[in-house]
Amino acid sequence: MTGVGVEVLGVIAVGIGVAALLFASFHAIRKFGLDLPRWWIPAGIGIAMVGYSVWNDYAWYDRAVGRLPSGSEVLLVGHEKMPWAPWTYIAPVAVRFAALDPATIRGAADGIRQAQIMLIERRGQALVVPQDFDCADRQIRRADSQWTPVDPDDVAFLRVCQGASG
Repeated sequence: MTGVGVEVLGVIAVGIGVAALLFASFHAIRKFGLDLPRWWIPAGIGIAMVGYSVWNDYAWYDRAVGRLPSGSEVLLVGHEKMPWAPWTYIAPVAVRFAALDPATIRGAADGIRQAQIMLIERRGQALVVPQDFDCADRQIRRADSQWTPVDPDDVAFLRVCQGASG
């Protein structure tokens, strides 16, 4: 099952659980002679389902980072604003990030360093991309690519080449 399918099942489970809880609560309240409006049950279910969905969107990043190998470092985080979720214009949601496990950094005999960069995307496939770093000439080569000059603020280059001679 895909990530979206699991999320839909989670929202449905929250809705069913809250429905049961509200129904039992309303039944108990009626035993005391109070009569609450019937629309409170579907309203409560809807609010709980939307609340769970919003929480799940914002909690995804921390859960994903928690599953990374020990010692891994997040290099970049991509945030998005979504029109169907207007609150993301105030607090954008993390939807992707790049991470580096320092244990994957290897030095080659010719002064080139190699590392595995993890690209994690919400509702997407996680990828591990091998990259070569020429710390002396400030160049980077992605898998199946040519050497290209590195941006001065490339966090992967800075992290992989820190302490490298050159």
